[in-house]
Amino acid sequence: MSTTITGGMASSSRLPRPRRLAALLAVSLALNLCFIGGALWTRFREAPIQTASERFHRLAQSLDLSPIQQQAFDQYVSGMLTRGEHLRQASEPLMSEAWTELAKPDPDEAKVLQLLDEASGLRRDFQHDAVNATVSLLAILTPEQRAKFLAGERERRNEMRRRRAEEMR
Repeated sequence: MSTTITGGMASSSRLPRPRRLAALLAVSLALNLCFIGGALWTRFREAPIQTASERFHRLAQSLDLSPIQQQAFDQYVSGMLTRGEHLRQASEPLMSEAWTELAKPDPDEAKVLQLLDEASGLRRDFQHDAVNATVSLLAILTPEQRAKFLAGERERRNEMRRRRAEEMR
């Protein structure tokens, strides 16, 4: 610390007490505003949309799969994506036809219900196939990998439920 004598008065490089207090308050205010801004940003920002392929890629990285497990995982992902696309292609015409029938002045309720039953059957078949494929994949994972896989899927399901609930508000 340097002190010089100027005209009989000691001059110090330190700020006077009131200025130090003002500087501390300014820094505190800036930090609080940054904190509040960050909290608001995380609360109100749109979550990035993640494709199924991106989600599966992240999941594979987190599981630290062996080469054999990676090959089985890749087959699982490919099968799930293919089955999902087949489900969409098969059920969309049924749903479209059901909506077309409902739009008529005198819709045939039995036809609409039959179309919805067909679409539900396709969905049920997809779910059965998905469960069988998932059980086969889980059989080759270690207990730790299995727990991580299931925890990730549960979290994804919970997030989807939260988003739907927010959309309903």
